[in-house]
Amino acid sequence: MGNFWKRHKLHILWGAGAIALALLAAVLGSMLLRADRMPADVAVADRPFQGVNLTPVPLKPSDSAAEGASTGGTGEGEGSGQEPQEQPEQKPQETPETPKKEESDGGDKDKEKDDAPADDDKKDDEKPRMQVVTDLTNKTIAFEELENGKFSFYAYLENPEEGAYLQVRLGDTRCSGSNGRFTVTLAQGENIFTLLVYQNGTVVRSYTKTIVYRAAMADEDNKTVGDDPPVIETNLPDDADYDTSNANFVLTVHAYNSQGTIYHNHIRVLLDGVEITQYTGSETLEYRLYLTAGAVGDVSKHTVEIWAWDDRGNSAYKKHVINYHFKEEGEVIGSVTLRLDATVLGLGILAEDSGYEVKQGQPASYVVKEFLEDNGFPASYSGSLDVGFYLQRIRCSDAFSGAAIPEELQTLLTLDGLTVRQPEGYKDSLGEFDYTQGSGWMCAVNGYYPGRGLSNVFLGDGDVVTIAFTLAYGKDIGGADAANVRGNLRTYCGTWLGDRYIPHHDFVEGKCSICGKAEEAHEHQWTEEVTREATCTDSGEKTLTCGECGETKTESIPALGHDYRSGGVVWEQEGESCTAGFTCTRCGSSGTIHASRADGTLMENGRVEATCGQDGYVSYLAVGSIGGTQVRCEGTVTLPATGEHTYNEDGVCSVCGRKKDEETTE
Repeated sequence: MGNFWKRHKLHILWGAGAIALALLAAVLGSMLLRADRMPADVAVADRPFQGVNLTPVPLKPSDSAAEGASTGGTGEGEGSGQEPQEQPEQKPQETPETPKKEESDGGDKDKEKDDAPADDDKKDDEKPRMQVVTDLTNKTIAFEELENGKFSFYAYLENPEEGAYLQVRLGDTRCSGSNGRFTVTLAQGENIFTLLVYQNGTVVRSYTKTIVYRAAMADEDNKTVGDDPPVIETNLPDDADYDTSNANFVLTVHAYNSQGTIYHNHIRVLLDGVEITQYTGSETLEYRLYLTAGAVGDVSKHTVEIWAWDDRGNSAYKKHVINYHFKEEGEVIGSVTLRLDATVLGLGILAEDSGYEVKQGQPASYVVKEFLEDNGFPASYSGSLDVGFYLQRIRCSDAFSGAAIPEELQTLLTLDGLTVRQPEGYKDSLGEFDYTQGSGWMCAVNGYYPGRGLSNVFLGDGDVVTIAFTLAYGKDIGGADAANVRGNLRTYCGTWLGDRYIPHHDFVEGKCSICGKAEEAHEHQWTEEVTREATCTDSGEKTLTCGECGETKTESIPALGHDYRSGGVVWEQEGESCTAGFTCTRCGSSGTIHASRADGTLMENGRVEATCGQDGYVSYLAVGSIGGTQVRCEGTVTLPATGEHTYNEDGVCSVCGRKKDEETTE
């Protein structure tokens, strides 16, 4: 065998080399054929991106590798004119600055030091990682920032592995680009971009970025934007600061416009510049504000700012100021009024009392329990006064006999699919699941039902707490928003509370869309109640109730506008220029205007000429604007008496009647 090798080794080596060359040629031919079949952009993946100096931004991968969401604008590249094909996008040339990039899934970075890799592994670790590089970020863009909604960005795959490419989607539409650069048309509202990394036809990584495209938002200088700005209602006064010692104050926010309720994803609340993201409720939102101050007796000022907007370019802004008077934990911060209500059973108000003290940091469950016991209604509840408190049942001998469900409510309960049981055995106690499967006790604070249990509700001075029995998950007492609403009806066309029935039918073509009651022909007899006072800058609201049928409606009260009164004119140059100060008689705001003859804002308004013995004057009218409110005021300039008499033949002044000899005597 050794001799054979010596004799023929050159022939063997030449043969092996020829075979190797043939195999290499076959592989190269296959690769060229494969490249020829791929889209053009894949075959030129290393073509440089000319003339753009990019600063890449790293992405964080999403939890899912699924394809993009369905929200977004138009994803076609500008001027493409056709649906783009699924293809990899190109990589721009490297920027002078080293970019930060998102690392691809590599090996275990936490290997022990003594687990030394082999030489081949070291070479693999030194290979550049595959990265997605883009300048897409989550942000909001105002309409005026773009021309016709055209938005440009870049995204590319750096150091792509074999068979890997990047696809960019806007909503469900693939975006076409050139050398990693894209131009798309944003839709109003949310535009969700999805960047998908494919390898051998399979999505191996995905990234999402959201751009919100909308009109400029309302702010303190422009409190409303658009033709249909939302109305923002809160439990804070519009025209004055609010003083409280309740460190756990809960802000309620309800916003709406002609299209209906504005929900949480279109509402933003800031406390002292910090966004409050935790809330409860649905149509009316509750934000718990944790107010702080330095020490006992200290007063701290806190600013609450609220924005509400829709997807049609309408927005509104409201600002409140809370003065927090510091009190220690457990210290009395005020008193409240409580009432026990069973109007849904025709029993009216069972008990009412005021003057119950509330303490700093003490949940409402404590004062509710105290009130019930004081009035002879001992309570059964689950949880504790501090955690998970739920009022299950109250007891009082023979207190609930004579209960009868009103006829109108009985009709709604049946339509709602609730089973009504006869009130046998309910005369000594009343609690959950009595009469219907949707019954139980609910608590309202100042007419609003919190979306939290009483062990997480903290009262303030002057609050009114109503403990009301419901037969229909709160829909019959105005508390549907706070309950887990079930049944066939979303809402009821009536409220049974405060020992009275308040109908609010939704009549459509003469028939209530909820209960089916026919609308009786009559002339509405409206009574008005102002539910929100109008101020100089904000509109108010009034509720009108028909005394005949109970129908209610709301109407807006226009903003009053400032009533500026002048505090006087200060002349810089008499008769030529002046400055006038004004103060609003309603809100106390003030401002000044500068008026001059040169710009036409100061003009002569009347004149009385001076005489030989009497001063005259010139009246001037100054006009201007303070914050968009037109103002005007008058100022006068004195014309001194001339002292020169005009005597007639008889020696008497024809102007003042003075005799010439009197002048001589003097």
